[in-house]
Amino acid sequence: MQVPNGKSVPSRARGNAGTVARDLVHARRRFAIVQVAKAALGAMLWLAFVALVGKPDLMETVALAGFLAPCVLALLAILGMSLDILESASLACFAGLIGYMAGITGGMHSPLIVWFALVPAEAALAGGRNAVLRAAVSAGLALCAVAAIESVHGLPPSRLVAPAWQIYAGSVLAAIVQSAVIAIAAQDRRRASDLAAAEGAAMYRFLADNATDLITRHGSDGRIRFASPAATRLLSVAPEALEGAAPASLVHPDDLKIMQSAFVEASYFGRAATAEVRFRRQDGSVVWTEMRCRPARAMNGKIADIVAVTRDISERKANERALIAARDMAEQASRAKSRFLANMSHELRTPLNAIIGFSEIMESAMFGPLGASKYTEYSRDIRESGEYLLDVINDILDMSKIEAGKFDLSEEIFDLEDAVQQALRFLRLQSERKGVALKMALAPEARMIFGDRRAVKQILVNLLANGVKFTPRGGEVSIVTLRDGGAIEIRVADSGVGIAEADLRRLGQPFEQGVGSHIGVHEGTGLGLALVKALSAMHGGEAVIDSVLGEGTVVRVRLPHAVVSDSDCARHLQETREPLKGAA
Repeated sequence: MQVPNGKSVPSRARGNAGTVARDLVHARRRFAIVQVAKAALGAMLWLAFVALVGKPDLMETVALAGFLAPCVLALLAILGMSLDILESASLACFAGLIGYMAGITGGMHSPLIVWFALVPAEAALAGGRNAVLRAAVSAGLALCAVAAIESVHGLPPSRLVAPAWQIYAGSVLAAIVQSAVIAIAAQDRRRASDLAAAEGAAMYRFLADNATDLITRHGSDGRIRFASPAATRLLSVAPEALEGAAPASLVHPDDLKIMQSAFVEASYFGRAATAEVRFRRQDGSVVWTEMRCRPARAMNGKIADIVAVTRDISERKANERALIAARDMAEQASRAKSRFLANMSHELRTPLNAIIGFSEIMESAMFGPLGASKYTEYSRDIRESGEYLLDVINDILDMSKIEAGKFDLSEEIFDLEDAVQQALRFLRLQSERKGVALKMALAPEARMIFGDRRAVKQILVNLLANGVKFTPRGGEVSIVTLRDGGAIEIRVADSGVGIAEADLRRLGQPFEQGVGSHIGVHEGTGLGLALVKALSAMHGGEAVIDSVLGEGTVVRVRLPHAVVSDSDCARHLQETREPLKGAA
């Protein structure tokens, strides 16, 4: 449902609006029926008057218009005119009609004078105090008008032909009947109002008695004026025992200010407030609760009371404590893992360096021939295995540092082409053994870049190693660099087995590898792509993988802040061979 300002109306508001609309339609219908009934009764009285006095004159004919005026009011009610205005007009017409009829039937001696007393009584059925006051004023003004006109002998002679006592008796009897009708209607309205109030009170009492949450009413000082039966379940105390209790006697001392702040927010500022406080039970234990309080409607200009709904949240607090404990344990485990990896890397690197160094010495026969060619081959295998194991250890340690936020970039201006050449040389022997061709196409404008030389080289080596590993004999792996605005993009493409779509969502997470018969069994820890993505992100960039199963894979690494100006490059190349530290 939309209101004129275009905002949507909540469902509860729509329901209330529908109820109000139905009540308004019923009220208009009831007003129209009453007015039509008045007009019919007036027409009958006018006809009776004509039957008694004979042919009506002009003034008596005008009275007929006054009797039929309620029909016009009924029509206006149906057309949508304000009911308050129509009810005021109806009472004014009633008072004016009585004054007019009294004027043509004897003035202050007219038997209709007694009907002025019925105008305020009828107003009591139509509205509240203001309607009664307006009706009384209208009746008084009409009576005064009759008296004033009679005092100057401006009234016509009465045409009533029956004896005066009979006319007075009939008029009083009609007034008595009218008063009885008004009294009966007032009693019915009062009874209906009392019944509605009783039903409403019973409904609210039923809700309060059966609600699992504690409902309380507080004064502006926070003292409890009413507590629902849920107090027995929540606080192990009878609701009556809570009446008059102050907040200080109910909540934990550490939470008293929180509760008082919520009450001030609700009572003095008129805004709903929420507080999580610990209530004390009768046995001394505490229960975590969530109290939602809002101001009640202020009465007679006094500060509004507070209505609060309090819910037991002990289970939620226990879950929160369990989550915090689990987080602390996870952080402790992460720190323990980091210490373990640091110690492991130190303990393994030392003997590995010795193994790699001595195997290189033996492989090159630095101190003389080994005596058999197999020894040279075995020495090469030992060196390659040691280097592979050292690379694995370095990858694990780097990934651990990145996850712990302790991997710091050492950014500088360096030659990207030189880094690409080093990566290709590092993998050339492996690619030749597999029969995979390595190709490169480097853009001149993307040669000098700003970044961490070691991290970029690690990105290149990992991507080229993956390409060689998963490309069958006769395939190729290519690396392309280009400049795109202020960014440098590195593309590594292979014509290998490709990656299944289901695996693409997993790859790039630590220790995740592709699976399937098309991949086969390959060495590796599953850290290569994870390191590429993490190092790219640390440079403010990203690594995107595109692959088609059976056709190959393309990985695009974008470094958005890697481009350096020509003046920086020229100064760097001319003045020093050392890396230029600092922002590009």
